[in-house]
Amino acid sequence: MTEIILENTTIGYSPSRPLVRDVNLKLGPGIHLLLGPNGAGKTALLKTIAGLIKPLAGRVIVGGFEPYKESRRRVARVIGITWQEPYYGFVEATVRDEINLILKQLKIQGNTTILGKLVPPELMGRDPFSLSGGEAKRVSLASVLVADQPVWLLDEPFDNLDLNGVRAIVDLIKEAKRVGKTVVLAVHNPFYIEVASIDTVLLIDPGRRAIDVYPPSGVDDSILEKHGVLPRSLICR
Repeated sequence: MTEIILENTTIGYSPSRPLVRDVNLKLGPGIHLLLGPNGAGKTALLKTIAGLIKPLAGRVIVGGFEPYKESRRRVARVIGITWQEPYYGFVEATVRDEINLILKQLKIQGNTTILGKLVPPELMGRDPFSLSGGEAKRVSLASVLVADQPVWLLDEPFDNLDLNGVRAIVDLIKEAKRVGKTVVLAVHNPFYIEVASIDTVLLIDPGRRAIDVYPPSGVDDSILEKHGVLPRSLICR
């Protein structure tokens, strides 16, 4: 069991402008949905958990260690973090090489089932920058998650995807939950509360610079609006 623990953690890119302050949080295996308006700190929180930015105060512990203080290789074996912008991390000439990059760096075989769910075989020889937005999103996710880490941090994983792509991601994270992974999904759309078998909802309140934790059944439109998130009644009209 790999837990994410935040102890009195303040998060942001500048000490003078923290995004969230004094967070105490423990996330165990399951699917945790992170919601908040643009600029509230969703991406900063994921980066802090992954050790890509240092907490402004307090500490973050994942699987018993503090990611910010560890080597990137050790962190990458435990935490898979994906980006909202699918082309952001592409550096190789083919999709195959892009996906194999993390496996070579970590000296592991990778999970072919995860790869098969995300990337059709006909894409493997393509230039990643020639892909459509949806194809690039699938490859971007696969290029990280193929390493089958126990913790996944997914930033807007459903962006650019068609119905089949959304279904593939939902199936993937449900399977991740079944095998005991800890998954955090940062999204802007509360629609996914119902879709993705969510265990907890984390709502960033930018006014208070705080994170509130709710069970999925406890998140109604008034709670969403209080946190600056578009209510489901407007989305579903």
